[in-house]
Amino acid sequence: MANKNDRKIGAASLSILFFNLALAKYLLVLPYFMVSAAGSAAWIAILLKGLASLLLFLAVSALYKPYVELGLGGLTRKTLGSAVGGALNVLLAAVMAVRGGLLFRILAEAMQTLETENATVEYVALFVLVPVLICALRGFGSNVNASILILPFTALSVIMVSLALIPHYNLNNLMPILGLGARPVIIHSLFRLSGNFEMLYLLTLSPGVKDYRTFRTGGLVGIGAVTAVSFVLALIYCLAVPYPASRNFFFPLYQLTRMIKAGSFLQRMEPTVIFVWTGVIICALSTSVVAGGRLLDSACGAGDPRGFMPMLVFIVFLVGTLPASELDAYDVYKVLLNWSHYFYIAFVFTVLTVARLRRVERGTAA
Repeated sequence: MANKNDRKIGAASLSILFFNLALAKYLLVLPYFMVSAAGSAAWIAILLKGLASLLLFLAVSALYKPYVELGLGGLTRKTLGSAVGGALNVLLAAVMAVRGGLLFRILAEAMQTLETENATVEYVALFVLVPVLICALRGFGSNVNASILILPFTALSVIMVSLALIPHYNLNNLMPILGLGARPVIIHSLFRLSGNFEMLYLLTLSPGVKDYRTFRTGGLVGIGAVTAVSFVLALIYCLAVPYPASRNFFFPLYQLTRMIKAGSFLQRMEPTVIFVWTGVIICALSTSVVAGGRLLDSACGAGDPRGFMPMLVFIVFLVGTLPASELDAYDVYKVLLNWSHYFYIAFVFTVLTVARLRRVERGTAA
């Protein structure tokens, strides 16, 4: 069943959607993971990761050109059959839900630390997952609109933090320039920490895009934008906090805001920043639920992905409650990011290669 809020979107909207998707993990955890792996060269590793992601997307989009109207779920089912293709769609939706659940738990821990110290995960879920469900049920278009709405506030918060931290920058903190060495930088740029798993969301939601040119342009601009912003975030983190102290901040960007001492307003800036970044993560989780619903709908041919969304939100909540502590959540999420890197590349290229070899035609899924 079509949702009245679902509409074809342009390149700018697709770029913003991808930007919010990928930025969620960069805001919460990736600078910490990168500094732990590459030391003071974390900013170089993130830049290289972004460049590699651009090249990867160029290859994927070239293979995907005939199938934009199908979407990844429809293409998988049409290429591999209803049984195998449907099972793979369910697996992909499960991976998205698990990643979303761990991201939610890390956000919940951050919010408990900053705003509601004695609150439970269930209490935080009311203010995070209920908006996620409402946004997802209202359709793809509403999710895009929410992502567009939050973008100016995200940009403003990053700019304000970057400028306010200027007195804390020290070029000596970037030395040695290659951090822990060239090998860790290359390994974690190309073979670890998930790359841009969010490409799978672009492929899954491609039926909502105007045409192939829009899909390709939106993906490239989105990857470029998130690479630029995450590069800046990692660079200011490395400039402001010397290694190895920088590897001890589980929520690094919040710790940066606490370093700001410029009068009573800026000393109370961190709750406002957390509010904005929570909005980014809510948009990312909503997109994950929408994409997961479409994959499950493709798997069983129900005709209305909204029916699966409450179940997916519940899975996100359930996964988020499983880790015994914040450290466990970080450890499991890091393992999942590393494993996801290989999973999404293998999944995409296997499906696209088989589709090309079998000469699957463009069109709508059966």
